[in-house]
Amino acid sequence: MSEPAGFTLVPLECPTCGAAVEAEEEDVVYYCVACRNGYSFDEETTSLRPIEVAFVSAPHVPAERHVPFWALEARVSILERQASGGRPAEWLSRFFGSSSSRGDGDGAGDGRGVFVVPAFSTSLDSTLELTRRYTAAFPGLGEKLGEKLTGGCFGVEDARKLTHFVVIASHVERRDVLQVLRFEIDFGSVRLLGVPLVKDGNQWKDGLFGIAV
Repeated sequence: MSEPAGFTLVPLECPTCGAAVEAEEEDVVYYCVACRNGYSFDEETTSLRPIEVAFVSAPHVPAERHVPFWALEARVSILERQASGGRPAEWLSRFFGSSSSRGDGDGAGDGRGVFVVPAFSTSLDSTLELTRRYTAAFPGLGEKLGEKLTGGCFGVEDARKLTHFVVIASHVERRDVLQVLRFEIDFGSVRLLGVPLVKDGNQWKDGLFGIAV
């Protein structure tokens, strides 16, 4: 059977061990349970590119499945913020902790840390809350190997765009009146983090904070 023009069929086989990789219809990130290697789909080469994968260790959570988050190392620089009241350093410390952020009285500030952003589709409200909670909790999260991981329909570029959205939305939601906001984000290394989900009636919730997804 010939392939439709403009499309290439890529077999979902692990490039490392050759085992079949389980995935959902729109997935662009994958995990091989046979050899415990992760991959993301590279559109330019139409191949699977290796990506580091870890899973949140939550032995008290009766997880029914795991979904992927992107863990993005980043430095955020608030170049200018004009509004009544508040300081950028206060905002940055809520994400990365006071030891990883600094600011001054002129509206500037910067911070380093790891943004943890959902790689699966959910509401914008849930995306914001999940990113805030898991980014703040990330330094203390335990990790383990080897679970099924599906549902990752957002690639790393999507995650970077969502990170920009989270920064803007978090400033807009503050109690002052925002007039000007200029910032830069320099991204570093990336990897995938599997987070447990639990079923609550007809609704899925993340296993650590109970946020509906």
